[in-house]
Amino acid sequence: MNKVEEVRLKVAYWLSFFTLIVLSILSIISYKERTLFVDSSWFITNILHTKSFYFMEMRFGAFITQLGTIAAIHLGLSLKSILIIFSISFYIFYLFSFWAIGGLMKQKKLAILFVFYLTLFISDGYFCTVGEIFQGITWMLLFFALYFQKRWKHNFWSHLLMISFAFLGLICHMIIIFPFAFLWLFINLETTKLKVLIENKKFWIYSAILLVLAYTRYYVSNLGWYDAMKLEPVKQLSIASVINAFKSGHAKTFLELLMSNYWIVVAISLVSILFMIKQKKWIQTSLYLIFVLGYFALVCVVYPDSYDRNLLFYFENEYAPLSIILAAPFVWYIFKFQVNKKIISIIFISIFSIRLFFIFDAYQFFHHRFKNLQSINNTLYDQNIHKALIIAEEQAANAYFVMSWGLPVESMLLSKLENKNPVVTFKIVPPDFKVQNIADSFYSCFTILPQSFLNKDYILIDSKQEYKVIEGLNNYKLSNNQENYKSSNKN
Repeated sequence: MNKVEEVRLKVAYWLSFFTLIVLSILSIISYKERTLFVDSSWFITNILHTKSFYFMEMRFGAFITQLGTIAAIHLGLSLKSILIIFSISFYIFYLFSFWAIGGLMKQKKLAILFVFYLTLFISDGYFCTVGEIFQGITWMLLFFALYFQKRWKHNFWSHLLMISFAFLGLICHMIIIFPFAFLWLFINLETTKLKVLIENKKFWIYSAILLVLAYTRYYVSNLGWYDAMKLEPVKQLSIASVINAFKSGHAKTFLELLMSNYWIVVAISLVSILFMIKQKKWIQTSLYLIFVLGYFALVCVVYPDSYDRNLLFYFENEYAPLSIILAAPFVWYIFKFQVNKKIISIIFISIFSIRLFFIFDAYQFFHHRFKNLQSINNTLYDQNIHKALIIAEEQAANAYFVMSWGLPVESMLLSKLENKNPVVTFKIVPPDFKVQNIADSFYSCFTILPQSFLNKDYILIDSKQEYKVIEGLNNYKLSNNQENYKSSNKN
């Protein structure tokens, strides 16, 4: 890379860093919206209970973002401090990784690609903090940065660290295998001639190691209940199911989102293909198309149905790794073309500004959700109701809460934040729900749990009052998110 290209790269690198800083600051500002939302609140409640790590489906790579929360609990910090630390801990990890990738190991292209990953397919997904895919992709990029860095010669310890990064990345989620495999082939082809690469023992040894680690994740996924359930359609994969995937309701919904939310990704993808064709990168182009179409087909096979705004946060976790594949050629080639640093600045400022706009807009959506939670909490507390079962259909509940299964613990955490004693806990249940009279226990997200499950230093529930059954959601000042923000995320 010549000096002119280095200047262009440096401009894009610092703009990426600034974007990451903005996202980090927003994670503090929106800590309530990010932590009082389904999975996050459930994770926090479990960490408060055990004062230790909480892993789903053996996704051990997520330990790094729980360290600060666990330390805060042992130090006896307030719940507000714990929630803020939990929210920012992800971006502390991302900031450190960005510095390690781009600053320490001088892999600035990977650092830029990292910020693309955190923004291109992200809007509602910003408020789903505990998706282990994000941690897995971060570990993956640390592996690539260390593998391809040229500052130091590799030794036993660097090889051990690389294998650790690869393990932590792949153990986080099965879906990481796709971007991992693509980048492994793509970057190796960009840095080494094909003939030399074929004769490279290091390449084949690490390919074997990565295959073993990928199979390990596959094996572990089959041991659980959630991942195993998602793998069933993949095990029954056929040519017909792949063809039908591109005609599925999910595919149609995604295409609508490409036009309304992710349209900048379409532009980046087209430019990526043009860059590869112009430079006659036929192998890379073939890999690009195979991995993009294969990844998209796989997601549609596992999730064939169309969906509404209430599931967008979830599916953006699934889409985000695709941005690694779609944007990699763009990041690798754009600095080679004869454009000055001003044009580079305009391009990257435009991309990041557009994506930040959608994330800021999603904040309004989730803030409305938070206000709904707060409204019910305050009303119940004012009526001296500390435990409530609110009867409502799931569709009605989702209109106000996006997803409602986390409300029993979300309401507790919010009550503690607002110094309510005892805390309020409520659960929205269907009309045919069989109510049990319990006083010293509580309805959690999934089952009835004893009061001892809760960390009494933070959450104190009413152990004498039984649950009051309330009909409907009409008695609360709630804002209908589905009416204010349409499922297509149009603005």
